[in-house]
Amino acid sequence: MKKYSTDWYWYYTINSVLVILILFPIYWTFISSVKKPHELITSEPTFYPHTWTWQYYKNIWNSGITADGWIDQREDMDWGNEQVKDSKVEVNKAQSQGDKSYRNRSIQRAFFNSVIVSAGTIILTIIVTTLAGYALTIFRIPFKEVIFILLILPILVPGISLIIPLYKLLKELGLTDSYLGLILLHTTGMLPIGVFMMRNAFTSIPGSLREVALLEGTSELKIILTVMLPLAIPGLLTVMVFAMYQSWNDYVYAFLFTNTPEMQMLNVALAKIAMGGSQFEIKWGSLTAGSMISFIPIIIFYILLQRYFVRGITGSAVKE
Repeated sequence: MKKYSTDWYWYYTINSVLVILILFPIYWTFISSVKKPHELITSEPTFYPHTWTWQYYKNIWNSGITADGWIDQREDMDWGNEQVKDSKVEVNKAQSQGDKSYRNRSIQRAFFNSVIVSAGTIILTIIVTTLAGYALTIFRIPFKEVIFILLILPILVPGISLIIPLYKLLKELGLTDSYLGLILLHTTGMLPIGVFMMRNAFTSIPGSLREVALLEGTSELKIILTVMLPLAIPGLLTVMVFAMYQSWNDYVYAFLFTNTPEMQMLNVALAKIAMGGSQFEIKWGSLTAGSMISFIPIIIFYILLQRYFVRGITGSAVKE
C-alpha cells in the first residue's frame, strides 16, 4: 500500500511539473497581452496585470499594414514613436478615402488567409492520404513495400533544403502568391506521416469486413466511405490535427512563397507587427495579443479531437 501511494505521488508530481512547463509560456503570453504599456517595459516583471486592458486585441484586429509595411497601432501612440504616428496618419488617410487595399492588408485578412490555406490543406491531405493508405493496405501492388518506404522517406529530408527547387517549380507553374500553391506545399509535407498513419489505421481493420461488402456487390469507393473510414476515424482525425498544426503554424513557406500584402498569412503579419516598422523596437503588447489570437484555432481544434488523437497516435482501432 505504501509503494502504491509513493507511485501516485511521483506520478502527480512529475505530471504537474510538465503541465506547468507547457502552460506557463501560454499564461505569460496572455497576461502580457492584457497589461498596460508601462507594465510591459518595467524592469521588475509582474506575474499578473495590475490593470487589465483588452485594447491590444481591439487594435490588432482592426489594424492594417500600410504600403511601407507599417502597422496601425493606436495604443503605441503613447510610446512617442514618431514613425508609428506617421503610419497612423497614412492608415487613417487610406480609410477616409475608402482605400479597398487597406482592408486587403488588414490583420483580419491575414487571419482568414490562414484559415483558407489550413482548411484546404486538411481536405486535400485527407483525400490523398486516405486513398494512398487504402491502396497500400488492400491492393496487391508490385513492389508495394518499396513504394511505401519511398513515400515516407522524405521525413528524413530537411524541408528547408527543398526551398529553392520548390520555389522554381511553383514559379514556373504560376502558383506563387496563391492559396493553391501553399496548400500543395503543406499537403506534400504531410504525405509521409499521413500515409504512414492511414496505412496503419486500415491495417488494423479486419479484412473480412471488406470481403463481406464485396460479396454484397458494394463498390470499392462505397466500401471506403461507409465501412473502412468510420473504423479508421482515430487515424483520420490524427492526420487532420497534424495537417492543421503544420499549415497554421507555418512561417517559412508563407513568407517565401507570398509576395503581396493581400496574400500574407497570419504568422507573417505577426512578425511585421513584432517589428512595427523598426529594427530596434518590438511591440510586445500587440505581438502577444496577436499570438493569443493565433493560438485559439489550434487549441480549439485539438481540444475537440484530442480523444481521437491519442487513439490515432497509438494505432488503436478495430482488430481482427
